[in-house]
Amino acid sequence: MEKVFRHSVKAIIIKDNQLLVESVDYGRGRYCKLPGGGHEWGETIKETIIRECKEELNVEVKPLRLVLVRDYIAKNHEQSFDLDCFHLEELMFECEVDDFSTLSNGYEPDDNEQKIKWIKLDDLAASDFYPKAIIPYLKKLKDIKETIVLDDVN
Repeated sequence: MEKVFRHSVKAIIIKDNQLLVESVDYGRGRYCKLPGGGHEWGETIKETIIRECKEELNVEVKPLRLVLVRDYIAKNHEQSFDLDCFHLEELMFECEVDDFSTLSNGYEPDDNEQKIKWIKLDDLAASDFYPKAIIPYLKKLKDIKETIVLDDVN
């Protein structure tokens, strides 16, 4: 099996104590995740998050700071939906949105059945949001003073 490494940039958008998420189904069951996606050659990281949020959410974001970094190495997770050769690295930025009036599925949503949702921070643990390991950090986002590098978590 060929090894697959993916570098992804995600947006943490919180408004009124709610997290903006995408509900997706890639043929392995529906779940919610942070908006964002693959870093393309020639783009800066900030350009990636701005493009991805425009494509998926139809909003302009302003990346404020890098908050979390996580690895996900599929072969190390019992409930892995991915092939053992898959390794994902995610950079998660706190982002600001000045105007939510255009919020909708963008011109390139993550899948044909993408739904945009707000989930109350207090309800994240009981929801279908992944990765579960970042929920405690999202709930205390304002208390985080420097970037937290997580290990291989899901």
